[in-house]
Amino acid sequence: MPFANVNGTRIHYEVEGDGEPLILIPGLGLDYTYYQLGVPAMSAAARTIAVDPRGVGQSDRDEDGEYSVETWADDIAELITALGYDNAHILGTSLGGSIACSLAVRHPDKVRSLIAVGAFTELNRSVELNYALRQRLIAKIGMGEEIADFIALWIMTPQFLESEHGQQVEANIRAGVQRNSPETYVAFLDAILRLGRRQCATHPPLTAALEKVTAPTLVACADNDHFIPAELSKVIHEAIPHSTFVEIPGGGHIPFIEAPDLVSAAVVDFIRSLKSRLIEEDDCGAIR
Repeated sequence: MPFANVNGTRIHYEVEGDGEPLILIPGLGLDYTYYQLGVPAMSAAARTIAVDPRGVGQSDRDEDGEYSVETWADDIAELITALGYDNAHILGTSLGGSIACSLAVRHPDKVRSLIAVGAFTELNRSVELNYALRQRLIAKIGMGEEIADFIALWIMTPQFLESEHGQQVEANIRAGVQRNSPETYVAFLDAILRLGRRQCATHPPLTAALEKVTAPTLVACADNDHFIPAELSKVIHEAIPHSTFVEIPGGGHIPFIEAPDLVSAAVVDFIRSLKSRLIEEDDCGAIR
């Protein structure tokens, strides 16, 4: 069970495959198993490193109980160094995508490529209300079955929940959510709300800073995500002019759960396209 000491915190991660490193950052309050359905395909093309961010899973909690997207991003940058790499492909989904975007802004030298799936760098009113309501519900009822059900209803599609596989995944998601203490989960929500609130119709700082991203970038989302709508992925895509945008059919909010083959193929194709581009550039240089 590997751990790395990063910025004064012990961070847990799991490694599969060989090749260029691909860091996998999960969504809100969930651990490295978030990507377990996609790892077999992705680890055939890269060395996947699935992470429990600070405060989640087997990684250490902060004693002061404060978290931020910036701190999580700094942790990943330091983890890359601790593992002996100069840089890595960075894949984040949902909140993990926010962390990945922050990493690309704050530590561009650590990011070989950026892959943001169902991500956000700002919140529309609906998403802000959803996260704020979670805080109020937790204050009244804690991290019980009610809040787990509420979250499951938003992050999985009705069609998926009707399937036998969907019900198995739902049970796993509910258990994963409930492993967070109320205090820690509320602190995570505080971090999201600080990150993404729009003020006076202006973009929050992370969205405004995306123009600094130089790494090759893939922005992906599902065509039926009723929680984090495609418009928020398109905000990221439009703010990074050189980025590629892909919609995953039927992927829900977490395509790595509802459409793992499709989203993993998109990630693998993107990484392989970068390798092909480098080979072509080397060949052109040799000819000149």
